[in-house]
Amino acid sequence: MSQEEFKAMVEDLVAEEEKRLGVGSEEFQRRHREIMELIGAAERAQEERRQRVERQFIGAKEVAEILGVSESKAYSVIRDLNKELKERGYITVQGKVSRVFFQERCYGVEVSR
Repeated sequence: MSQEEFKAMVEDLVAEEEKRLGVGSEEFQRRHREIMELIGAAERAQEERRQRVERQFIGAKEVAEILGVSESKAYSVIRDLNKELKERGYITVQGKVSRVFFQERCYGVEVSR
């Protein structure tokens, strides 16, 4: 089979499949829109979950900004707070600390996001 014959055969198969599926029909396009809307909703929900989790923790840049210290000092503060949390049996994330715990331990500091 030549390359041209193979190409023609594939094109015929694709055309048959498009006809079978009703590609371009109103029903096909409606279903496609529904599927794309579901994908968009799932992506938005995933992003919202990621942002919720992100808001629960505070990183060194933000700690430095709030406390008016260098980033290296902020990392030191985070290490100390995480050590305290670990000793209490909590799971910690290196380089980040619970926003609530940070606010609790740094009396007078209000952290919102």
